[in-house]
Amino acid sequence: MKGSSLWRDVLIVFFVWNNTWDFVYPFGCVPEGTTFIRTPSVMLPLSVYTSSDDYILLAKTDPSQCYRLCYDSEDCKAYFLDYTNHTCILTRKDHTAIRSHLKPHLAGSYHRKICLSGFRCKRHWTFDVVPGIRLVGQEDKVVPDIGSEIRCIEACSLEKSFTCRSTVYDFSSRTCTLSAYDRRLAPEIFKITSTEVDYLENQCVSEPSQCTFNQQNGRMLTHAHVYLSRSSTTRERCQESCIEHVDFRCRSFMFDNSRSLCLLTPEDSYSSPEGSTNIKETSSSETYELGSCIDVEMQCDSTSMTAILRVSTPFRGRVYALGHPYECYALTAGDKGEIAITLPLHGQRCGTKNLGNGTFINNIVVQHHPIVLKNSDRHIEVACDYDEIKTTLRSGKHVQEGEFQKLSQVVTGLAPTPSVQLRVVNGTGEDISGVELGDPLLLKVEMQDESIYGIRGSSLVARSGSESETMLLIDDRGCPVEPSVFPLLTPALGSKSLEAPFQAFRFATDSTVKFQMTVSFCLDSCPSVDCNSNDGAQDIDNKHRRSISAADTSILELQAGDVINDVITESVLFTVTSLKSASPVGQRARKFNVRSNPFTEITEKGFCLTKATVIIASVVICILQVALICFCIPYLVLTGNHVDISAAPIRLSAEHPLLAT
Repeated sequence: MKGSSLWRDVLIVFFVWNNTWDFVYPFGCVPEGTTFIRTPSVMLPLSVYTSSDDYILLAKTDPSQCYRLCYDSEDCKAYFLDYTNHTCILTRKDHTAIRSHLKPHLAGSYHRKICLSGFRCKRHWTFDVVPGIRLVGQEDKVVPDIGSEIRCIEACSLEKSFTCRSTVYDFSSRTCTLSAYDRRLAPEIFKITSTEVDYLENQCVSEPSQCTFNQQNGRMLTHAHVYLSRSSTTRERCQESCIEHVDFRCRSFMFDNSRSLCLLTPEDSYSSPEGSTNIKETSSSETYELGSCIDVEMQCDSTSMTAILRVSTPFRGRVYALGHPYECYALTAGDKGEIAITLPLHGQRCGTKNLGNGTFINNIVVQHHPIVLKNSDRHIEVACDYDEIKTTLRSGKHVQEGEFQKLSQVVTGLAPTPSVQLRVVNGTGEDISGVELGDPLLLKVEMQDESIYGIRGSSLVARSGSESETMLLIDDRGCPVEPSVFPLLTPALGSKSLEAPFQAFRFATDSTVKFQMTVSFCLDSCPSVDCNSNDGAQDIDNKHRRSISAADTSILELQAGDVINDVITESVLFTVTSLKSASPVGQRARKFNVRSNPFTEITEKGFCLTKATVIIASVVICILQVALICFCIPYLVLTGNHVDISAAPIRLSAEHPLLAT
């Protein structure tokens, strides 16, 4: 009864409100073209919406109800959501009058009604708006002087030559830049800028349906749009609800087993502000974030089997047979995101195994980054059964060969500067000897705080153990190249040491990652680096770098910030030791079963001998025995010592030399 009474009161208020406004909704949009764009983490000040009749505040209104009320009213131009107080604010104000009043607020969002011609999307909002982010290096299409932000959104929505995942609108030049990438596919090309621009991310792009979710240890749902799925009583059902949800693109979910509670949200680690919390995890709750989405189809031929994968486009990584990344691989995806990799049934080139019952199996890796393997990548076992001509994708395990070595470091320098130590530690500050893909780690460059010097890190390179693969993580200015893989080095709290949190990664062919970086010593402290500026950081670097050796310090007048000397530090890290099995998400079709897991590997502790090692050891032992016999027989002949094999066995007594005290 209370619910029906509330709705009656809301409708009465809205009827009165609508009829007191004497203007007509400006665009006269057809219902199919009416939609919203969302600006997360903003809100109006209380003084703005409480002092004007142009706003109406509705208490205890969930996001879906607020959306429907504004959508159904021609007078409603926008609505605000306050996730802390569960309130809805409707307004007839235009965006031009609202934009200057918006303030950062982690527990709020602003939803502006727009009209898009020729575009159909059933989600509650079609684009996310993030002010102050620009696009660098992947401008697939530039539309000059487009006229307005709405026209820019419409251009992205209706683009036919490629899938437009995001666009950037520049208010000063009225230029619209369309891109096939977004923050998740290539986060390193999106940079914070002081220029007046809006980053607009398309929420209506079609994705493959077979998706994995990665558990987020220690993370909580943020102050954000949260939807309660009442029918999801198991974790598996909660995950399916997230994949199938239509009101918004679900990117994370939390499931509390003790209460059978399933919460869905469009936010993830790419969109949530760091440290913002709303719904706390309990001992029985788990938070999962959307990983890769891949659809797989198998084709079984007489001499080979082909896996056809549909991935999110654009795809800039590689697909390869596990253990054969350079012999059997595929790189490019077609317009529809399809990648085909063909594996021969016989021979050792691609590692296909014959189980002897008409079934051939292999393992393929879907690596989304062009160089490194991350915990969000996929490891899929594929099989062709030639008895029933069916295809199967299985979750599998792979054992990494090789011993784990303790973390070591080498520090070299040309000047008597303070010693530094490069360490990789876990969350509790302990040195590690082996970790899992995706484990949270901390790279620390430690120096005694009593030193008169400050330090700065630059030119950080990750190398594989064999040094056949390398990746630049921090450039020579000290700025991260790809913040999604490795962030900026920052001073530790209350210390001169540097640190940077990152997730464990590895290369495709090697479980060992060697970090090598340049540490610059500066008098007192090193100047800060502005990584958002193309010129500022270089100017600071040129101003203070003077490459002063120890012998020169007596004749030069040093200034604070001067670079005294550079040294090279390096360290070895093993990234893969064990596997956390993940529950598969599958679908069945005619003679087709699909199960897939995130890419993870397991290494069991112990001493393993390969076949080649056993053969080599046996040959060495035989050679030693032959050499010993050849040496002893001539010696016995020459000395006249003959061995009588018929003699009685030797008896040892107390007088025998071997038993004498």
